[in-house]
Amino acid sequence: MTQSYIVRFMKSEKYISNLIGAFASSVSTAVESQVLTLGGRSLSHEAALVAINNHPNETIDVLSKVLALSHSGAVRLINTLEQEGLVARYKSAQDARSVVLRTTQQGLDRVKEILSRRENVTSKVLEHFSDEQKEQLSALLESAMANLTDKHIEARRICRMCDEGVCRTLGCPVEKSIK
Repeated sequence: MTQSYIVRFMKSEKYISNLIGAFASSVSTAVESQVLTLGGRSLSHEAALVAINNHPNETIDVLSKVLALSHSGAVRLINTLEQEGLVARYKSAQDARSVVLRTTQQGLDRVKEILSRRENVTSKVLEHFSDEQKEQLSALLESAMANLTDKHIEARRICRMCDEGVCRTLGCPVEKSIK
């Protein structure tokens, strides 16, 4: 390999990395902006609702790990969501000492609105792509997502704002990576 090829390759790789970073930041900011127009307290509150809805009957301890919060921070967040009528606590069927979480009907309605706002942002990204480009992008994203982690909690953190009903039918690349 020539020196100029190596320099071009490294520049190209840095360029692609920079594009990925800018794209991820832009989409993340747009999703956050849209979700926060719902009037929620913070993106953590909204992400908690989606995570609880995607995985009902999990404990606060699991949720704290998924959201990267301290246990006391997660308890405060759940207290707020419960006071707002979005989440309910139930005794665990497996361990009577534990409490598990589920969204209420009001919480489920909120989750649907959160995911709708998120989809509004992400679908705009795809508007200008051909079907062939969408297939190529899908394959690249599946490959990239499958390589993000091999740990269960990290996978849940990655997918904390996902419409998991969509991926479950097609085979979530992140979940596949931890099996």
